[in-house]
Parts: sequence; C-alpha cells; structure tokens
Amino acid sequence: MGQEHRRATRFNVSMAVTLILRDTKNRLDLADPVPGDLLDISLYGARLSVPHIRTGNHHLFYTCSDDSAKVIHLEIIDGAEEDRLVIPARPVWFDHILSEPTRHFEIGMEFLVPPEDSNIARLHVFHAEQKSAGEGGWLKRLIRLG
Repeated sequence: MGQEHRRATRFNVSMAVTLILRDTKNRLDLADPVPGDLLDISLYGARLSVPHIRTGNHHLFYTCSDDSAKVIHLEIIDGAEEDRLVIPARPVWFDHILSEPTRHFEIGMEFLVPPEDSNIARLHVFHAEQKSAGEGGWLKRLIRLG
C-alpha cells in the first residue's frame, strides 16, 4: 500500500452538518436534506459520515458524478444563533462502513471554492473556536476575529 500525499493537513473534527443536493443550473434543491457529521477537514475538502447515501430518487455520489451541475451544499448551523455557513462541494469517494453498529456511509468531499475563500477560513476558525467554549454563537465569534 502506498503512502498518501495530501495537499493540506487534515484536522479531526466533530460537528453536525446538513448535506443539500443542489442543481446549480436550475438553482433547485433536488431532494430532502441529509444529516451528517464532519469527521475531518482540510483547506480542500472534508470527510463526512451520513446515515444513508440516497435521498429521494438521488444517490449523493453518482448524481454529482453524472452531472457537473449537481453539487452538494454543506450547511453548518450555529444552534444558538441560527446563523448558517454553506460550502459547495463535490463527492470524490464514498464507502459503506459495515463494521460499526451504525452501518453508516463515509463520503470524501472536495470543496468547490478555493482555500482562500472566506467560508473555508470561517470553517477552520469555527473548528478552532469549537474546541474552547466561549460566549455567544460561533458566527459572532468569527466576525469578531475577522
């Protein structure tokens, strides 16, 4: 087995996200949102855990692979403030994890915005802020830092 060569450092995280399958050409949501958990992030992408890979008549991986106008929006919501952070992404791999009781899927996502995009910076600051409890919502803390 070969050694992995990543473009950027990955950071382990644990935060809830919602995956929304979008048709960017027609600006439509294609199916019901899928809840998930971010497992790790880098400047270029993320690994997520989701309970199912299908939503409605769509497969999260194959729908995006078959049509470049179909993307997934990763949505993170600050529960206290109800502010949202949305990052467009495309799945690059998926795996069905049968060895754990939850029998979930893991999906590797590539962000469709460059690493210098403000939402990527906000996500990484949120991750850093999540480690230390502070007052107010994470989006307010991000704005104060920026």
